[in-house]
Amino acid sequence: MKNILCFGDSNTWGYDPATQTRFPREIRWTGVLQNLLGDNYYVIEEGLNGRTTNVDEKQEYGLGYFRKFRSAIDLLPVLIETNSPIDLVIVMLGTNDLKSNFNRSANDIASDMKLVCQNIISNEYFNSKSVVLISPTHIEENSDTILDSFVDTNHKAVALAPLYKAIAEELAIDFLDAADFVKINTIDGIHWDAYQHNDFALALCDKIKTIYDS
Repeated sequence: MKNILCFGDSNTWGYDPATQTRFPREIRWTGVLQNLLGDNYYVIEEGLNGRTTNVDEKQEYGLGYFRKFRSAIDLLPVLIETNSPIDLVIVMLGTNDLKSNFNRSANDIASDMKLVCQNIISNEYFNSKSVVLISPTHIEENSDTILDSFVDTNHKAVALAPLYKAIAEELAIDFLDAADFVKINTIDGIHWDAYQHNDFALALCDKIKTIYDS
């Protein structure tokens, strides 16, 4: 059996933009992926709302809230060890780094995304070193309910894909651009609806099968 760790933010956690609760597992892309892949794979969910590549939610950023352990670097070693053995890591981060409060450029985000990937690859409990780096979907700035911190950030979201692809090539890992398969809705401009979870799972399933069939 192949153990697949899915490491990401609220779109991996399964945040429902319509109800502001969590989709059930069978709706979340991780659950759909498990169903598509079948019994020879075990999909492990490690999504967290607000997770960044390497930025903490500190009071000085003026977000209006403060949650501990949002930086991927803080918990990544623990989660890899907890869920070992792992055959493949799917990592999709960067959306929360776009928040204007953090004042980060696309290059800044990509630099820390590279650090996240290097931490995954070098972890002593992760022996296979198989990683799929995913650039996140874009921001729909025309949404009526978009958070102020995401206004005028889509240009940076669009810029992440080529930067992430270059990281994947440098580190000899796989790459997927989620924006090629998931067009963000206008509910809140950030989070995926049920159809988008399904669309992403289908694309990722094809990618995983390509990896193991090659």
